[in-house]
Amino acid sequence: MKKIAALNIDVDPLICYYAIHGLEYSSTGVDPIYAFGVGRFLDLLDKNGIKGTFFITANGFNDGNLDILRSIVERGHEIADHSFSHDYQLTRMTKEGIRREIEQNSAFLKEKAGAECKGFRSPGYNSSPDLISVIKSNGYIYDSSLFPSPAYYLAKALLIAQKRLFGHISKSFIYSFGDAFGRYTPEFIDKNVKDVQKTGNFVELPMTTLLYPVGIPLIGTSMIAFPGWLLNFLLKLSKGREFINIEAHGIDMCDAGDSPDFAPLKSRQPDLSFGLDRKIERFQQVIDFYKNEGFTFKRLDEIAAEKIAQLKKE
Repeated sequence: MKKIAALNIDVDPLICYYAIHGLEYSSTGVDPIYAFGVGRFLDLLDKNGIKGTFFITANGFNDGNLDILRSIVERGHEIADHSFSHDYQLTRMTKEGIRREIEQNSAFLKEKAGAECKGFRSPGYNSSPDLISVIKSNGYIYDSSLFPSPAYYLAKALLIAQKRLFGHISKSFIYSFGDAFGRYTPEFIDKNVKDVQKTGNFVELPMTTLLYPVGIPLIGTSMIAFPGWLLNFLLKLSKGREFINIEAHGIDMCDAGDSPDFAPLKSRQPDLSFGLDRKIERFQQVIDFYKNEGFTFKRLDEIAAEKIAQLKKE
């Protein structure tokens, strides 16, 4: 049995976290997620001989941090599309509005880093038929927005309601609870079409969750925050899978002491209550586990291309 794993990082600018918690953002300087988090992930991947995927939203980049973007490409990693402005309301836009977000982002990434995007992840894990239609028509070969975790969606809904109760209006929202009940294996989006050619060579690569139908997420935040026994249990539970897709965020490799801009978030953002040493240790533990279990780490564009080729043969 061929076992494949992927480690991918959503590079969301810090303003997105302020928006989630309904806070006003006033930066004191360079975004610390770009200044610290991305570089540490690059070092972790290099140390382990892994090529990963970075989902980029171009609106957070400027002349002062473009070197980070170029470094991702130079070190052999994939850059994928995460929309231009990381607008949580993306799926509520018109089809043309969605297209502008995606084409503006991909054009920026091609111009500034020479990156040809082949994949997409939606802000907030929200997806819609119009969104899928647009990214397929733009030549992308995969989407990785599906997050099959009823537990996560319930917690997210409660958090949004709690913030509203205390006068903080979160920019985050849930487009469809139906997304919480998706599959955890790679699949074609057009489930009703038997002819592979008619799918437009396009697959969904869901993020890994465990203990269906609860759907405990195996993502950066949970890997950092869960007690050691629970993380060990989840890793052992997952080793029979053929495909592991680990999603992280740039902030997952930041320390609260990196910047004063983290101070308003420290009591609200779970991963910021843990130190950098623990974060590095947990990510290394997870990488070591899957390597020892015979998994090969690959970029998501490589996995998507292989899955499409496999399904064409079936």
